[in-house]
Amino acid sequence: MSVPEKKSRRNRPSPRSRLLESATNLFSTEGIRVIGIDRILREADVAKASLYSLFGSKDSLVIAYVEDLDEKYRKDWEERTARMMDPEQKLLAFFDKAIEEQPQMEFRGSHFLNAAGEYPRPETDSERGIVDACLAHRNWVHSTMTALLTAKNGYPSSSQASQMLIFLDGGMAGARVERDVAPLRTARDLANQMLSAPPADYSI
Repeated sequence: MSVPEKKSRRNRPSPRSRLLESATNLFSTEGIRVIGIDRILREADVAKASLYSLFGSKDSLVIAYVEDLDEKYRKDWEERTARMMDPEQKLLAFFDKAIEEQPQMEFRGSHFLNAAGEYPRPETDSERGIVDACLAHRNWVHSTMTALLTAKNGYPSSSQASQMLIFLDGGMAGARVERDVAPLRTARDLANQMLSAPPADYSI
């Protein structure tokens, strides 16, 4: 009778990677505050001492989770738009990305809005750090939209970017409630109508 070989751990992801992967799977599917440290440790197969030495606290792990999502979001959007020359195409890519991903995400809406929503009144520096990480993502989306709209319009377009971001927020929230991409398609249509409208006359 042959003895099964022990699994080699040589190529196993690092404890930090396993913790972040497990946290991402749990936080993004079930929520943040409902998930306890012990469950993350069990899923990641990591000792509690490792979590505290690597991250310091659960809140710091949550911040790392949000920052990792943000990094992946930016990279994906940049890859999607790398060959696009038209600012309008790049702007609508935010909506196309969400329309494509929501069914894969089982209509969980925006992970960033969801995370921030779990801390409506942050009471500690670490909780404020979580909200700040969510805001950093939002600020990047807004500044990117502003730059693209300014290039298209020929004048500063921060206010218009704010409107477009609200369309995206509403589409994501609607998709989550209805479990359908229809609200996101409506949001995209609204954004497209805004882009197709004649430029405002600021000469007066």
